[in-house]
Amino acid sequence: MNYPLNSLNKEGTLLLPQHSYYSDEYAQSHCDLYLSDEFEGDAYHNNIKQLYRLHAKEPHNIEMALAYDIKCPHCSGRLKQVGRQLNYHDLGLYECPACNKH
Repeated sequence: MNYPLNSLNKEGTLLLPQHSYYSDEYAQSHCDLYLSDEFEGDAYHNNIKQLYRLHAKEPHNIEMALAYDIKCPHCSGRLKQVGRQLNYHDLGLYECPACNKH
């Protein structure tokens, strides 16, 4: 699933995800910033973590990408970055500490 991000402050750094049915291609071409689902873990042992990759239409360097404070699409808690930026458009990997408690 892809989650378009809306700014909640005038600086544009506090971001709230919106639920959508956007395809990857549509989100890439129409959303300035969005999250996509990623999963990590072992389904056999029922140990799967829900993760989110931040994507940007315009190129972002590391400093630009780290400026965002993103809310969880499910509980509205604050996401924590747990993985690095892949390139200028596929930014950090995030998890929700509240949702991923086991």
